[in-house]
Amino acid sequence: MDVFKAIETRRSIRKYKDQPIPEDLLWRILEAARLAPSASNRQPWAMVVVRDKEQKKLTAKACSNMEHVAGCAVFIACFSNPGDKWYQVDAAIAMENVSLAAWEAGIGSCWIGYFDDDYMKSVLHIPQDDKIVVCMTLGYPDEAPDARPRKDLADLVYREKYVPRSGSPPF
Repeated sequence: MDVFKAIETRRSIRKYKDQPIPEDLLWRILEAARLAPSASNRQPWAMVVVRDKEQKKLTAKACSNMEHVAGCAVFIACFSNPGDKWYQVDAAIAMENVSLAAWEAGIGSCWIGYFDDDYMKSVLHIPQDDKIVVCMTLGYPDEAPDARPRKDLADLVYREKYVPRSGSPPF
């Protein structure tokens, strides 16, 4: 699958088959994060990768008991030091690489932005001074959601400078 096809067809998956991701495939997916660009190549982020069923139940509790967190094959928490100016952007780029590399391999993913930061840090032993930027579930899809509507490109792109369009706000 080429990268544009992966971008075009990737969906948020919230229902997974009870099937483990082979270790070598998981490492390949995680390698995609390592290769992500970052400001000044600082790579300021780190990940905690959870495969243990009981540990995933604890992460699910931190995510308001979302079923797909407990039921995924792999849960990832990506964190960084908020003192790094671009920590959120760099972590997001790395995790998008994970999402696309996973999809290319037939593995679904779902971004998790809603979680109890302090509880998740305690469960995963993440230092209190760091910030969890985003979490993600991975697993073999047991659903095939339809594409969600997207804005037209003409509503999102301005040439040379921003000029408000009559009758509609920019967002």
